[in-house]
Amino acid sequence: MNPFPSFQRRALPLLVAVAGVSLLSSNFLTKAEEVGEPKIDPLSGMIIDDDWQIVQAMCSVCHSPKLFTNYGATRQTWASLIDWMQAKQGLWPLDPTIEDKILTYLAKNYPPGEASRRRNLSADLRPPNPYISAAKAEYEAKKEKGEIPESAPVVE
Repeated sequence: MNPFPSFQRRALPLLVAVAGVSLLSSNFLTKAEEVGEPKIDPLSGMIIDDDWQIVQAMCSVCHSPKLFTNYGATRQTWASLIDWMQAKQGLWPLDPTIEDKILTYLAKNYPPGEASRRRNLSADLRPPNPYISAAKAEYEAKKEKGEIPESAPVVE
């Protein structure tokens, strides 16, 4: 014998209504998130998306996430930046799976656009460097005279 039969009869429609509203609201929130602005991690400023924590962990070891969240590039350009960091900045070799996840995240969330940083000017379009070192000045003078072959490594 059930001591609460009238309570169960009254509570059941209420529970069904609450469950329905809960399902509808969660569905609505999911749709709103898809259409609206992406969620941003308040600590790093990164867009929260698949594998964002991998990118945060791997990239913010050496530099602030602001360096890439304020930049926009294609997957190919992001890959060339990783190659450059490995060749010139001491970035360790990345596991191919990890590198793919990083490139996918960056290309999806930070593509080229109006807000992205422009490409660097080529050397011939840059003004002379007022802070040039004596060694660099000597190198440039010899190169201009043809004393240094074009295939010689560039002195930075």
